Amino acid sequence: MEENEHPNEGAGGATGETKEARFKRLAEQRVAATLDKIRLIGNLATSQYSYNGDQVAKIFAALKEAISDVEDKFQRTLERKREKFHL
Repeated sequence: MEENEHPNEGAGGATGETKEARFKRLAEQRVAATLDKIRLIGNLATSQYSYNGDQVAKIFAALKEAISDVEDKFQRTLERKREKFHL
């Protein structure tokens, strides 16, 4: 769990932070950390390591699948928001 997360706090938490502000703060932290990890994977593409095309393909397939899963999750949530019935 991120050190700035407070799972037991309601919307806004003790700091009065809005849901949007919390989303932005956490998204920035998590995306930055993820991009750093991806750069580290790129560091494996040197002659200091031995690898083959199949291994590289598996790495990229796993990364693409993870990205696709996250995109789908966001899309489903957005679609549910649009589908709500209001009077």
